[in-house]
Amino acid sequence: MRSPLQRQFRLALWLAPSVVLSVVLFWPVPGQSQPRGDDFCAVTLHVLSTEAMPVTSTWLELIDQSGKIEMRTQTEGATIKICDFDFGPHILRVGTNECLPVSISNIRLVVGSPLHLEVILNGCGYREVMRNACLLYLRTVDDDGKPVPEAEISLRPIPAAPPKSDSYGRYQTLFQGSRSLILTKAGFEPAEVEANCQENEELDLKVVMHRSKNK
Repeated sequence: MRSPLQRQFRLALWLAPSVVLSVVLFWPVPGQSQPRGDDFCAVTLHVLSTEAMPVTSTWLELIDQSGKIEMRTQTEGATIKICDFDFGPHILRVGTNECLPVSISNIRLVVGSPLHLEVILNGCGYREVMRNACLLYLRTVDDDGKPVPEAEISLRPIPAAPPKSDSYGRYQTLFQGSRSLILTKAGFEPAEVEANCQENEELDLKVVMHRSKNK
């Protein structure tokens, strides 16, 4: 009959080869390349037009979490691969040369987990206007920044029935040269602003109308 000590010794001898084998299997062998993660591209995009047709070319930007543009490039073809970029969440803007770019946030590089994304670019949606004058976009607001609707707008020196701002305080028109805009509304002091057209640019003006002190 074997003693407990003898049984423990025989068990240790039986386990020893498997322990040694494990060490041999995982111990680095000099002169041989070591296992590593497979190379991969972090993001693969397939970009389509609004008609669901593959695009031939577009621009894209990759922006890091500090707002710095890490990559800006013009692509060729509908399939775009971004293989490597820095740590942390990024914003990917596709079609930056288009009327309405598409932005995808929280893009990260995760080893072994490549992203495959499909992006559909939107059509412009804005009317194409050929013009040889300036486009004026006017907003009328009060001292608190709230819209002043129904404000009359006189564009001197053109004598005409004055138009009015809409319910959001907006007004838009084409003009050439220099114009003096006079804005009036009951309960507000008249406001005047100059608009100067150099060629055919767009002018955005916000006019603050102060409430009348006379009750």
